[in-house]
Amino acid sequence: MNIYELRQETYNAGQALKDIEDALAKAATDPDPKALEDIKALNQKKDGAALRYNTLKERYDKAKEAQSDEIKNKLAEAKDKQVEMPADPKQRLIKAEAAWIRKTVRPDNAEFQEKWNSVKQELKDDSTSNGAKLLPVNVSNQLVSEPFATNPLRDMETVSTITNLILPRISYEIADDSFVNDGEVAKEMSLKGDQITFERHMLKVRAGISDTVLLGSDAGLVQYVNNALSSALQLKERSMALGTSNPAGLEHMSFYDTTTVKIKSVTGKDLFHAIRKAIADLDDAFQDNAQVLMTRSDYYDMLDGLANNSATLYQAQPESVLGVPVKFTSAATTPVVGDFSFAQLNYEINSSLYEQYKDYEKGMNYFQLTAWFDHQIKLASAFRLAKVDAGK
Repeated sequence: MNIYELRQETYNAGQALKDIEDALAKAATDPDPKALEDIKALNQKKDGAALRYNTLKERYDKAKEAQSDEIKNKLAEAKDKQVEMPADPKQRLIKAEAAWIRKTVRPDNAEFQEKWNSVKQELKDDSTSNGAKLLPVNVSNQLVSEPFATNPLRDMETVSTITNLILPRISYEIADDSFVNDGEVAKEMSLKGDQITFERHMLKVRAGISDTVLLGSDAGLVQYVNNALSSALQLKERSMALGTSNPAGLEHMSFYDTTTVKIKSVTGKDLFHAIRKAIADLDDAFQDNAQVLMTRSDYYDMLDGLANNSATLYQAQPESVLGVPVKFTSAATTPVVGDFSFAQLNYEINSSLYEQYKDYEKGMNYFQLTAWFDHQIKLASAFRLAKVDAGK
């Protein structure tokens, strides 16, 4: 008999006892001698009803007490499982992100799901989803804005996270000035138009997560996942921006594209002279912010030709050798010279998707990011490619 049935039976027994007591009180006031027999019978009936009522009540009280203890235990257990959020906002975000990653990677794990539900109540910024949309957007911004030095272009170009981005090819104009009609910039704007529309190209990257990482510390999990995803994103960005054979539809992303971008090449008798001539060939407005992107091997080979057995040149900063800041990457097979503010990388953060991916052959769980991005060279006139022509 469960607690609800015991409660009903105890109530019925109590009502029956009350009815007997009422009948006994009525019989006691009856002057008829025959009423004494009724009183004796009612007293015997009362004793039986009282015994039945007391027995049921005792069992009901014990069942109610046991249920109360069970509820207390469940509440205590739920409180123990509830995630305690630290006071530091950065630590709160790390803990929330870790719970979100674990829930995404192991959606069938009740404990991970319960912790995420607990953490979600702490994210009050998004009233419609209790932070379920806020956190992924925040993580996307972290992946895009925090470089780990795998793609030096992130430090040189503009990086944005704007949906349906459209930009003017140049950001200023002087009224009634004829100079804008002359030169390479005017020709390029006439050919390509004065607006740039950033496209949406899908990119998938994933971080492989072992159980030791997944069950490790929150800070370790978040750092591992963000580093893995950011490194993968930056490698893809770099391969597209410096690709010599991009897939169809993605050619425009590369500084080496000869179909739509068409950056001018400048040659010299050696790499040093080619780079210096390329800088000098830029318009004055671009020279002030010019930088060089090249491989370290090309730079060291160039130094070998300039040093003439002198160690002094090897100790000099690259900027003092070439006259402009220099960035290195192995992907820049031909040095790119120019004002890199006229190139831009854009991510559509709000469209990013995060999901679990399982490689059953390897038995590995992955935290997968699907992002949409585009890389646009706003003005090819702001850049030059430095090439060697030994005949010059």
